[in-house]
This record gives sequence, C-alpha cells and structure tokens, in this order.
Amino acid sequence: MNSSLKTLLILGNQLVPIQRLQEGLPEGCENYAVYMAEDMEFCRHYRYHQQKLVLILAAMRHYADELRAAGFTVHYQNLETADMPFAEGLRRYLQEGNCAELWHIEVESKPLQTRVVALCQELGLVRHEIQSPMFLTSRSFFKEFTGQSKSLLMARFYKQQRQNLGILVDAEGQPEGGQWSFDAENRKKLPRDLMPPELPKAFANAHLAEVISLVAELFADHPGNAQEFWWPSTRAGALAWLDDFLHQRLAQFGPYEDAMSLRTDTLFHSALSPLLNIGLLTPDEVIAAALRRAETVDIPLPSLEGFVRQIAGWREFIRGVYQNYSEQQQHTNFWSHERQLGASWYTGDTGIAPLDHAIQTATRLGWNHHIPRLMVVANLMNLCEIQPTAVHRWFMEMYVDASPWVMGPNVYGMGLFSDGGIFATKPYICGSNYLLKMSDYKRGDWCDVVDGLYWRFIDKHRGFFQGNPRLALMPKALDKLKPERRQLIFAAAEAFLDSHTLRPKA
Repeated sequence: MNSSLKTLLILGNQLVPIQRLQEGLPEGCENYAVYMAEDMEFCRHYRYHQQKLVLILAAMRHYADELRAAGFTVHYQNLETADMPFAEGLRRYLQEGNCAELWHIEVESKPLQTRVVALCQELGLVRHEIQSPMFLTSRSFFKEFTGQSKSLLMARFYKQQRQNLGILVDAEGQPEGGQWSFDAENRKKLPRDLMPPELPKAFANAHLAEVISLVAELFADHPGNAQEFWWPSTRAGALAWLDDFLHQRLAQFGPYEDAMSLRTDTLFHSALSPLLNIGLLTPDEVIAAALRRAETVDIPLPSLEGFVRQIAGWREFIRGVYQNYSEQQQHTNFWSHERQLGASWYTGDTGIAPLDHAIQTATRLGWNHHIPRLMVVANLMNLCEIQPTAVHRWFMEMYVDASPWVMGPNVYGMGLFSDGGIFATKPYICGSNYLLKMSDYKRGDWCDVVDGLYWRFIDKHRGFFQGNPRLALMPKALDKLKPERRQLIFAAAEAFLDSHTLRPKA
C-alpha cells in the first residue's frame, strides 16, 4: 500500500450511499485506500439468522464493487481466505502499509468503537471520525436532550425532531393536523376483506448465489434458511423496495400498523429496518421520499405521521438511549428474572398460537413487525421470567435487522422493563384479550396459559403495580377473579413454565 494514502475503514453495517461517503471526506477517492473485511468472529458472536448473514455479506461484496467503480482502491478480505480475526487483520494491514491516518464512519457498537480507538492509539495513528449519514441527528444533540429534564420521553424527543428538521410542521413550528402523534388512531384490526399486497422478492446481486451457499455451509446451525433469502442487498434494490412501499402500502400503513394476522406476514409495513441499519438507505432520503409521495397522492396524515415517527422519532431515540445508557441497561435486572428459554422458543411449538406464529415467521423471514416482537414475544418472555440477557440474545439471533444499538434499548427498556424504566413509563404486558383483539387468532386453551402468566406476574409484583397510580387497578382486577378461574389459569401457567423454561441452577 502507498504510504501516502489514508485508510478508510468501512464496516459491514456502514454501506452508505457512496456519494454521501464522499461528502464526508475532505479529499478525493484517490487519496484513500478502503479496508473492508468479513469477520468470522462477528458471524459467530451470536447464532445470527442465516438471512442476516447473507444480507450483510452479499451487500458488502457488492458495495466493494461499487467503491472500485467509483475510483476507490479497495482491500477486501472475505471469509473463505481470512486467516485471522478482524482486529488482527486490520492491524496487520495498517502496519504493513505504514498508515498514518485512519478514517471511519461513527461506529455504533460501543465495544467495536473502543477497539478501533485503542488500535489507533497503539499504532500512533491519527483517527478521523465521520458523522454517520445513517442517522438524522448527532450524538451530541441527544446528549443535550438527556440533560434538559429528569424524564427521558420519546414523545418530547420526537416533537423536537419534527421542529428542528421541519417535518410536518407549519410556519410556526406547530404540527400539521393539530397534533404531534396520531398513534391512538392507528390501532385497528385488519378487516377480513382487506388483503395487503405482497412485498417484491426478486433482487439481483452478482454475489448472492455464492454467499447463500457459503452461509448455508458455514452456519447451518444458525436459525433460518439462507436459501429462502428475500431481501434486497444492493443500493438499487433497496431504493426499489422503498418505492414499492410508498406506492403500495404507505397509504394504509397507519390504521393497521398494530394489527396481527395469520393471512399476511408483513401487512402494510415497510420492512425497511434491515436496509436502514446497514446503510443501503438513509433516514433523511426515506422521509423525503415519503413526503414527496404525499404531495402527489392522498396519503392519510395518520399513516404518514406514523411512518415518520418510526424513522425520525423512535429509531433516533433508541440509538441515543443505547449510546448513553447501554451499560446501565445491560447490568440491571429489575424483576430479578433468572429462567432460561427452552428449545420450543426456537422451534415454535410452545402451544401458544400467537407466540408460535411469531417464532415461525421470524425463523422463515428473519423479521416480525413491532407488535409481535413487543406484545407477543417480549411480553411472554417477561411473563415467563426469562433472564434479560437471554431475551436479548434471542432477539439478536432471530432478526435480520438486529444490532446492539437496536436490540439493547428495545429489549431491556421497552420489551422487558428490566432496566427499571429509563425511558418506558410502564411495563408492556398483556393477557390474551389484547392478542385476540388485535388479530385473527382463534381463542383456545392457549388463552388460559397466557392469562395465567399475566395474572401470576401481577400477583408476584403486586407491590410495584399498587405503587403506580396508572397501574393500581390491575391488582384490584386480579382480586376480583373467581377462585376457580384463578386456580385454573395459574395451574396452566405453572405447567407451561415447567415445560418450556429452564429454572436457574441452584
């Protein structure tokens, strides 16, 4: 490597549009040598879903081709020929090239960021960090936000985002439609006579076939099936995916975003998160495209605002929570849960219909929308007293869009309330009534199990619920249950726990 060149490190989840990459560099591409490496250590850190590995590896290889076409010199290390872990390979490359400067986009993984910083210090390199185009706001903005009040509320953050970015606000900075959120209007069950369109499934990538075979061979013990890969893995494919959502599903996204159905996997959701989380799309262009679409066709405001809130609000908020509170979340076990998951949580034969459907869908697609994740999987893991780190591992393994900055706050904060309420104002738990109300699942014996787990949890943590004015009615409702009903459902819950969870070792 020519020592006059600067090294530009590109990670597998930083495949940002090349134009945006170039905008973050003060000099032309001829002054940088790009280092990219597939990392077996990463691939085996968790039993990541096979389709997640296919997406990242295929996208990385295609991105390297695009970098070369744009004029960059690219050093690329693939799994087949790698002879050392990522950090060691990077160190060797930098040392052999007598590199003086390392440039990189902000690293979201805090442990990996620490390793990159330490390596630069060890080798005496000047390190330059490029603000990530994968987010709308800077880390410093969120840091400032956390110091503005004692309570960390997404709604307040989202309002500031809308005003600062000028999204769906009038000249006075007030929300279009007179309110900041239309979430209360977006909680309808999918009508029987309404069938959402299927997502497109054919996307070209010159490397896809070889990567699918590689993943199927090397990671056969991981969840999912590489051969059923259905995601776009190029910038062009991601843009087509976005366009399909805007034209086919955005208008009806809002009303049914919380619905669940056996008839459709994706409803009217965008399923953009895997593409956003590895950089194939950026949030600013996604929001801009949605707003342009709304200028040309009638997109109901609750649908448009609901979609914007996911991108500009929740996604940015979760990133900020991870960067500022991840250690606290990882090491807090508010409920003192210590059970482990039994095998049925991976095979999808627990006997609880909504849970089995969510597990089987995640296994097949590497994806569920937010309600199965939150109100089915996380809810039931919480009611079953599963250790928070075991829940986090399951979510990291099963979803294509999984990253530590995504799953940490979503699992520990929202899904489990195991952090004690850093940002969530209450635990998100429910019995069978909510699941039936929002879906087309049929009532069955599984309802007794879910209701038993729900009321058992409330009974066990009675003091917590009685001490919260918003939740104090729940223990009172439990006390009104008929004794025979209580006995039946509590017995069903205990039987489920004995069959499908593992007690902590004494």
